[in-house]
Amino acid sequence: MGRLKARNKIQTEARAAIATKAVAYIRVSTEEQAATGHGLETQDKAVRAFAESQGYELVDVIGDPGVSGATRPAERPGFGRILELAAAGAFTVLLVYKFDRLAREIRYAVTTVSDLAEQHDVVIRSVTEPIDTATPMGRTLFAILAGMAENERFAIRDRTAGGRLTKADKGGFAGGRVPYGYRRGTEGGLVVVPEEARIVRRIYQERRRKRTLRAIADDLNRDGIPSPGGAAWHPYRVGYVIDNPKYRGAVEYLFRWNGAETHVLQPGSHEAIVG
Repeated sequence: MGRLKARNKIQTEARAAIATKAVAYIRVSTEEQAATGHGLETQDKAVRAFAESQGYELVDVIGDPGVSGATRPAERPGFGRILELAAAGAFTVLLVYKFDRLAREIRYAVTTVSDLAEQHDVVIRSVTEPIDTATPMGRTLFAILAGMAENERFAIRDRTAGGRLTKADKGGFAGGRVPYGYRRGTEGGLVVVPEEARIVRRIYQERRRKRTLRAIADDLNRDGIPSPGGAAWHPYRVGYVIDNPKYRGAVEYLFRWNGAETHVLQPGSHEAIVG
């Protein structure tokens, strides 16, 4: 009994020593930073100010810049470091700007909160949302909030997919890699790049003469003409140019969403390079 009491006392003292130690996690995807302005700098200032107001000793501020919230937290470099610190008992409170910084998918967000609490006695606090995950009610509210964030992400994906399909149906450039010979215009469409367009026409002319893809690629390399990626031409790159309907003034897409496929092949609104 004496040994148990002594051990409990040591654990209690150790716990008290880190009770006010916090680590902050900040994350932003490239798209979010451009669209909302809630970049890493904004989040950094907010979590530091909150830590000071609550009397927390901020051990570290760890970020995952340009990382999507759809990825598992444990698979992100920054959050992996947080898990290491949690396992080492370096802190007891994890601060985030918003709970959706953890994850956009509810299963990832909820399991992350549960794992940190059960395995490392770490609670998570949002500096902009009044929810305390240290309490049962707080965890319930958090699960509701995480579910709303997930629904929002799916709604955004639906709107994006619908917008791309509508654009493609009207012959517009609906995203993806810009083909060699074009650049993206100010209105989001395709604009011909004259120097590259000459190479595209050359490839088509050579193919009409029944030359092989290998022979065409060899000639382009011999003449010192860089490929779309800046490296050497290969037969598959030549084949991509020949098979791409955008060069003939059309757009073609295969949209996959919610288990369904929609094929679009329409006359494009951009200028054709070859007839």
